[in-house]
Amino acid sequence: MNTEKTLYLVIGTIVLTIIGFLIIPPFMKKYSNRIYKSSLKKDRIDIDNMEPEIVKKNIPAEEQAHGY
Repeated sequence: MNTEKTLYLVIGTIVLTIIGFLIIPPFMKKYSNRIYKSSLKKDRIDIDNMEPEIVKKNIPAEEQAHGY
């Protein structure tokens, strides 16, 4: 039983290594290029017109009295 388990472990490791070296890199290249090209088509953010946004917090009166 122990030799069968070791054999399955070795075969599984070999299969995963083959998948990692031969199958995954072309998919990564294909889909990363597709994602990059789609990000270029999106509208650009106009950084010159960005202003800070002031957001007021609603602080309960009890916390204001204690100065937290």
